[in-house]
Amino acid sequence: MRRRFKCDPKWITVRYPARCAEPNCQTGINSGERAFYYPSDKALYGTRCGHGEKAERDFNAHRIDEDDSKSNSERNWR
Repeated sequence: MRRRFKCDPKWITVRYPARCAEPNCQTGINSGERAFYYPSDKALYGTRCGHGEKAERDFNAHRIDEDDSKSNSERNWR
């Protein structure tokens, strides 16, 4: 299991109105709605437009690839 880091993206409940960070989307995200948040660049991806779920899938896929490459390098080390 991979450790979580402070800059890992996560689901949050939005406190202030915002817009989806996906290029050419600009769908409004109202306060009280859930959104996928990247703390490193302060980007929000909304659920109404579906970009939040897409961003979560992309991050999880990247994390799985990273874990696989680490386990493969450990095998080659031994």
